[in-house]
Amino acid sequence: MRFLCAERGAGACQPHDKASLDIFWLKDESLEASDNLPKLSLTPMRSYGPENRRQKRQPQHQRSSVEVDVESLLSIENRCNGCAKGERCCCSSYEVCVTTMELKRIIKVLPEAAKLCPHLLAVGGYDNVFEEEEPGLFSIDTTEDGLCLFAYWSHHRIHCSLHTVAVTLGLPLEQVKPKVCLLWPMHFSEGDEVLAMINDAFLFDCNARKAPGSRSLSPGFVEALELVYGEGCGTQVKHAAENGDRRTLLVTRR
Repeated sequence: MRFLCAERGAGACQPHDKASLDIFWLKDESLEASDNLPKLSLTPMRSYGPENRRQKRQPQHQRSSVEVDVESLLSIENRCNGCAKGERCCCSSYEVCVTTMELKRIIKVLPEAAKLCPHLLAVGGYDNVFEEEEPGLFSIDTTEDGLCLFAYWSHHRIHCSLHTVAVTLGLPLEQVKPKVCLLWPMHFSEGDEVLAMINDAFLFDCNARKAPGSRSLSPGFVEALELVYGEGCGTQVKHAAENGDRRTLLVTRR
């Protein structure tokens, strides 16, 4: 199974079969209002072995600037309407990693997410679906079919419960959904220095090749860049594309 590290060195995250057995991170003093977080089960997390491990997508840590491969992003049109049965799905093709802060934000909405994903429920609380990969870095576990535990079926399509909860509660998407998921199919390449299109993007039905020579950036990319890096960042890349720039350097605002 291939692992993808979008933020750290290629060797930073290696597959392993040992699941963390506790949730010590809930007591981290850096987590404000930790006592008010929903209670997670102390039982070992489910681990389905290396055959179900997928590419690992690292979280998006704060950066003061981001170099964007504009030309790469111009080759693709991305539209997400949920994945139908039989279609390749990003929710089952990658192992998502989150930071401690992202983890805390996810735990806060577990009661709402569990309404869509009842498998998150455990006796006296909620299932511990996070595995510590290294200090401050946690991966989200999957079902036996390799599907992210926050994914759910609705109208014969796969959807993200975190995305749905954010929209339903009127919360900013970037305050609930992992930023690496917001950015997909964009990811960091060239030694984690350049934001570009992921190599296997066209294996997914939600991504289509654009006509050669197009200088129009997919609206979904503009929105994602605004959500993750701050107001004006998506517009900057859009204008760079229209101006014929192959790359642009974003000064992030988040």
